[in-house]
Formats: sequence, C-alpha cells, structure tokens
Amino acid sequence: MSIASASAAATKAFPSACQETVRAARRLSMNCFFNALIRETDLASWHYDGACPEGVSSPAVCIALASRGEQLWVGARYRSACGRHQFAPEILRVCSDQHSAWIDLAGAAELLAGEPGLFPQADEVGRRQFVERVRMSERNLGLSLLAREAEFDALFRQPLSFIASEQALFVGHSIHPTPKSREPFSDQDAVLYAPEFAQRFALTWLAVRPQNLQGQSSFPVGCQTLMRELMACDAADLNAPEGFTVMPAHPWQWRVLQDSAAVGELLASGDLVVLGEGRPEWSATSSLRAIYAPHSPWMLKFSLSLRLTNSLRTLQPQEMARGLEVSRIRATPMGEAFARRYPNFSVLAEPAYAMLKPTAGEPLAESLVLLRENPFQHQQADNVCLLATLTQDHPYAEPCRAAQLVSQYAQRVGLSIEHACVDWFERLFRVAVEPLIIAQADYGWLYGAHQQNLVIGFDQDLPCAAWFRDCQGSGFSQLGASLLAPYLPELGRETSNVIDDEMANRLFVYYLIVNSTWGLISALAAAGLCPESTLLMHLRAWLDQLRKGPRADTGCLNYILDTPQLWAKGNFQCALIGLNETTTEDPLAIYHRLPNPLIFKKELS
Repeated sequence: MSIASASAAATKAFPSACQETVRAARRLSMNCFFNALIRETDLASWHYDGACPEGVSSPAVCIALASRGEQLWVGARYRSACGRHQFAPEILRVCSDQHSAWIDLAGAAELLAGEPGLFPQADEVGRRQFVERVRMSERNLGLSLLAREAEFDALFRQPLSFIASEQALFVGHSIHPTPKSREPFSDQDAVLYAPEFAQRFALTWLAVRPQNLQGQSSFPVGCQTLMRELMACDAADLNAPEGFTVMPAHPWQWRVLQDSAAVGELLASGDLVVLGEGRPEWSATSSLRAIYAPHSPWMLKFSLSLRLTNSLRTLQPQEMARGLEVSRIRATPMGEAFARRYPNFSVLAEPAYAMLKPTAGEPLAESLVLLRENPFQHQQADNVCLLATLTQDHPYAEPCRAAQLVSQYAQRVGLSIEHACVDWFERLFRVAVEPLIIAQADYGWLYGAHQQNLVIGFDQDLPCAAWFRDCQGSGFSQLGASLLAPYLPELGRETSNVIDDEMANRLFVYYLIVNSTWGLISALAAAGLCPESTLLMHLRAWLDQLRKGPRADTGCLNYILDTPQLWAKGNFQCALIGLNETTTEDPLAIYHRLPNPLIFKKELS
C-alpha cells in the first residue's frame, strides 16, 4: 500500500484497515504510556501467578484508581530492573463491584486523567487535552506503521544509512504517554514532513534585505555568506535581487509565517521576496524540525510552530548561541586535546544561525534556522544508526535492532550470545558513553545525550564511532567554566548554561545513563540475550574504572555509582499538566527520583 493511500484509508477507518497494525500501535503505545506512569507514580503494584485476574498474563501490573475504587490490570511480557518494561496490548478494567471489561489505551488514559490525586496541579482543560493527545499519538503511530510495514524486515535487520535510520524511528520516546503527539499537524502534513513517512521535500528560499536578517556565525565568514553558499548548492538556478541576502524556510513553517503580521509587512514592503524552491531532496530526521539532504554540507534545524510531546518546538536565540559556543570550544587547546583523545567521537558543530528581523520590533524566533555540520555524506552515511532506532521495540514484538546486530555478531565470530552481548555493549560504551563521561569529568562539558541525540557508526555489526548532536542541550559545570575562562571569558553570559554541580549531575546523568544507557540495557535484555544484572554489573565496573583514573571531577561518577536514587524527567507529569518543557524556569521541577539499579539489583522473576 502506498503512503498516500495508507494515510487516506487509515484516516477514514483506521481500526478496520489492518488489525495487526492496530494491535502493534496499541502495544507500542502502551509500553511508552505505562512505563512513564509506573516510573513516576506509586499507583502500580506487580503481581504474579495466582494473583492476576483471568485473562491477564503473569507478571502483571495492577494500577489503583483510588477515587473510583477500581483497578487497571496489564500483563507484562518483560519486567525490567531499569524501568523499561514491555506489556501485552490489553487492559482489563476491574470495577468496584468486581465486574470487569477490556478497554483501550484512550479509555485507560481517561480514567487516569479523572483521578484528582494524580498530579493535582493539572487542571481540567489539561486533563482533557492529555486524553486526546494519547488517542492521537496511538493513531499517528498506527498511520506510519501501516504505511511502511512492508519495510520492517529491512529496517530492523539490514544495514541502514544515516537518514534511513532516522526515518526508521516510529515510536520516538520509549517512556512517554504521548510519544507521537504533534499539534497542529494534519495527516497530510505528517505524510509530507514527518520522518517516519520517509518522504522528501524542497526548501523555500527567501531573499531578504541585510538589515532584516539577524544572525551570528562562529566561523571566520558570516552567516549571510554561509546562507548564500548553501543556496548555491541547493538552488543554483535561483537569484536574489541586487542588495539582498538569502535564507531558507521550512515549507510547512513558511505557511505559518505568512500569517504573521510582521512577515506580511516585510513582503508588502518588498524587503522580503520569495525566490522559489530548491532541490526536492530534503528529509526530516527523527526530531522532525531538523532536516537532512545528502548534497548539503549542512543539516538544518528550524523553528516549527508545533507542539511535539512536551514542548512547543520554536527555537530561541539563547539556544542558538549555545551552538556557537560548542563550535568555539573545538578550536581551543582543550577541544583539540579531547579530539585527539577520542578520535572516533564527535560533537556536531552548529556554527551559524539566522532569523528574520522586522524593520521595527523584535526578531522573529519563529523564523529561526541554524546550520549543523553534516558528516553523513557519500560513504560516510553508510551503516550508521540512531541509538533510539537501535533500541526501539519491534512492532510485532520481535527482537529490537540492537539485539539483531548482537545476534549477527555472535554468529559471525562464533561467540555465545551472552558473551557477544557483553562484548557489543562494551564497544558501544567505549565509543559513545565513555567520551561523554570524560567530557564531563575532565573538561566540565555537559551534553544532553539522550537516545535521539546519539548516532552510532558501525564496522559490520560492531559499534566503532559515535556523534552527538543538538547543542541546545549543552552546558558547562563550574569546572568547565573555570577551565575555559582563559579562552572564552564570556562563556555562558548569553546562554545561561553554566550550571551548579547538583543540577548538572542530575540532568547529565538522566540523559546519558537513565535514558540512553539503561534504555539500551533493557532492550538487549528484553530480547533474551543477556540478563540486565549482568550488563549492569559490567556497566558499574567500567564506570568505576573511569572514576579511579586521574579525574578532575568525580562528583558525577560518585552520583551515578553511590546514590541509591537518581533523578529522571517526568514525562507523564509534564504531559498531564501540559507544561512547555523548553520554557520552564526550573528544569528540575518535572524531575523525580527513581531507584538506582547500579546499587540495588533486585531479582525479577
């Protein structure tokens, strides 16, 4: 079935279009939803044979609806010490009179949203929106699965190019109640611009008078020169009027911007001119607002007036300045030393950005575009994979992509599956996790390395390189600020990302360890390759080995290894309250504690 016909069919009658796909979308959505709920609340209790209602597989989770005196029961295919469980796609509602009925995920979300004691700061409007987002997230996931189900075998088993791995991420955040919510995208918008539909499109190129374009560059050449060079390779047949400079616009965002009074005035005055479209070879990466084309030396990241999961995806100038800082750090003696130390690990530079500036008034953050280094050209784009794509659950409950690679490696070199799993995991640790730990411990650099910000390169089936992207999530500890002061005395002045050590440790460890590393451990263990306890034991040994080295700052490693409870982001809380995560004044306000399995290794039956 074509993508267009799949979208049309599913829009009219999705539940009857393909029951297997409906079931897959529900199971994947339930994994994300209930993992977030269980991690953030004390509503759930685990039960085993003899204690589960008829029809509910063991082990099972029982979720108490206190205000109703009811329960929700969900069977689990796998229970994880790291908190990323896998569930059966059925939910049993047990009423106070002991009558029971099977309900869908949206029904469960509605019952939970009706619990006044569940995040009581959420208002009624937010609770209704939450239920609708849960419903639409599951539906959106189903649309993409239906459109690309014929590709599942290749996407989970064969080597992928950079953009293929980005567009193979169907689920998104594995611990989130609404991982595929996106507003106000229509189905047609999603088919054209969402990564999971694997379409290509063209940029809209604009000519603008220099005084109406604001931007910066950390390169010797300015952002206007970089934008002109980009247009030369993307739209060589377009020409700007004399005295104008150029900038690209995302075609969806350009539709939104044209409704802006400020943009309308620029167009009416002739200070802004639409030149036309470039080459139709751009594709959305997993983040949707960041796009890639194989012919371009730059990836582009745009402001998009969309709410995706927890945030309105409008970039802020402060975030853009963080990208400039990271580029400048690479040119310092510290940056050069780190590059020599870890030649197979790179932080992708974001050296320039631009946005429209009305003649009178503030610059338009909604028009922001940044340039991001693109190392994935030609052969360099081959056999690389986003970490989130490696770990995502298979739609039909088969082993995830990472597990498939481990199995291939074990067969290729003749190792036992458990030995191969530990070996493969250590390779990934050395190329991706260790450089980020050392960047924090020896240099004071903080990179928000969650699963969608880490790209892994492979030699056959073994990890051999890694790239971190998205400098908006970068920061510096007090150590980093002091070490960089001789080279960058204004570090953090415009970016507000020099943070105290307690906050630095909590945020950094959540992204790299809780989200990325534990997520990988859970995915490998759920496939039956190796017990989580074994992988956690090895992870602890490798981290302890790093701590015993000549570290400048062991505070973060001490926090990982010695603290009984670590802090994690509350995606369920954030979604139910309707908080815009990117603009909250206190990032830790949506964080909560969870048990640290590197200390407490509970046996799970």
